[in-house]
Amino acid sequence: MTDSLVFRSDRPWPNPRLRTGAVVGHATSTSVRLWLRTARPGKFALLLYGWGDSTASAGGKRALGAALSGVPLALEEALRRTAALRHVEFSVRNYEADTTHVLDLDRLEPDTWYGYAVYSQDEERVLFGHNRLRRFRTPPAEAERRPFQFALFSCHMPYRVSGLFRKRTDLANLDMWDFLGASLRRHEDSLDLVIAGGDQCYTDGVPTLDIWKKLNESMRRESGQLLPDEESMLSWYRDIYRGYWGFEGVRRVFDSFPTYMMWDDHEIGDGWGSHWLEDGGPDDGLARMFPSLEDRGLTRDDGRALAHRMFRAASRAYREYQHSHNPESPDGVWDYSFRRGGAAFYVLDGRGQRNIERDSYRILGREQFDRFAGWVADLDPDDTPFVFVVSAVPVLHARSALVGADQRMLLREVGLGDDLRDSWEHRLHDEERAALMRVLFVAAARGIRVSILSGDVHVSAAFVIRDGDGNSIWQLTSSAITYNIPRPLSWILRLGAADEGVTEEGYRFERFALYADSSYALISVHPEDGEAWFRLYGEQKVKAPPDAAGQAAVPLSHSVARIRLF
Repeated sequence: MTDSLVFRSDRPWPNPRLRTGAVVGHATSTSVRLWLRTARPGKFALLLYGWGDSTASAGGKRALGAALSGVPLALEEALRRTAALRHVEFSVRNYEADTTHVLDLDRLEPDTWYGYAVYSQDEERVLFGHNRLRRFRTPPAEAERRPFQFALFSCHMPYRVSGLFRKRTDLANLDMWDFLGASLRRHEDSLDLVIAGGDQCYTDGVPTLDIWKKLNESMRRESGQLLPDEESMLSWYRDIYRGYWGFEGVRRVFDSFPTYMMWDDHEIGDGWGSHWLEDGGPDDGLARMFPSLEDRGLTRDDGRALAHRMFRAASRAYREYQHSHNPESPDGVWDYSFRRGGAAFYVLDGRGQRNIERDSYRILGREQFDRFAGWVADLDPDDTPFVFVVSAVPVLHARSALVGADQRMLLREVGLGDDLRDSWEHRLHDEERAALMRVLFVAAARGIRVSILSGDVHVSAAFVIRDGDGNSIWQLTSSAITYNIPRPLSWILRLGAADEGVTEEGYRFERFALYADSSYALISVHPEDGEAWFRLYGEQKVKAPPDAAGQAAVPLSHSVARIRLF
């Protein structure tokens, strides 16, 4: 019996999986980190060319695409046809990193559009970038402090099951990626980056594709060896990424705009880090994770070993597919920071260090928290008047809905245990949450305009939080871009989110928006004017009139909520 999914074609994906493609990652005014997947080992070259007026026209695009589609096509001829500024040769030696490779392109010009294509030297043809031309724009120089925009999305789960026995995997809600792409292109000359705020794929989204279900069905001992092994598990996680990222709408966003990513639980497993796995905990998280453990003749120690093995495999896949194109960080450190024209961004890792069984600082861990607190303390309000902190799980969201609720009922009736413990507002996180809010309000008191950016909860919202001195922080949540299965916590949030109230620490909060359907957000920043705006977009369409029956509905381009933050 083989557990690996390498070279397996029997997974019930209803869409083509990602084979070749690109992600435009961390960008500065003079550099871009470019992630590539070639689908096979070999020798390749990146062709980088200028994106001028002739290329931008419809006719110019068709002509260049046709010119690059010839086979065989010598490298020198491909360079001539693109009028390439340069080319970068690279090799993918084996399948060790699932044929992914990252190039750091430097010596670029600020605020400039570049086209690119990947060429296979072994096959003498363009691998991709000919059938659909790829391009990206470098941001302006930091010193210019021009107004800019960025996008925020989270929670990409476009699958559902159907059929008499619920074994057919269907697609739904993918229009949101087309809407997001259209919004980004409409604002492309000022759109500097995209933040993917967690759950860019789901290891456990639907039963037909659930790799934790696969683990429960295949875990065993053979000849004294606990199986599946880590390499097999890694193939499962790679399969998930390639399935979820195989959609054209997803690829058009990722390969066109600098995209900064952070994982959340579903890139690992539902509620990762919020389950008690050790014996004697308040509830039996191990039994929930592995309901068939005893039936398969395995011990609780075996279950813990398999869970941690899955985490290691998930971490390797996360590095390959997501973190490798983020800003550089030390080994084992997933949190990172970057700047963009008068704004500083810090992306917190609320999942890789999360451990509900730790005595304190169970979400970030003390080392990461101290690293973040030191970073905030070093900020100069004159250099970076705006700060955006990415926390995949909102710091404020659930409290307003759960005040007065019978939490034992919620645990019993709708299985909310790990969702509640996942929340920053759970009592287990009081110390860490209070410390985080102190750091942010000290920054706000120094004149820094602070916003927290989140996803996770499948409800979009905007809250302002104020301290007793009148300093304010915004909690902005955009979730989910695609999701087709009701989530208990989001159901409760929709029913009971309060308009205003007081947090455990005594901060007052007020809700300015709550949107329960699929969405994404655009945030605009005006450093010189000290202004920032939050715009939330949902799936809005105008149906065709009766005399135009059969024509597609027209998507609306205006936001469902527009809020001035500062």
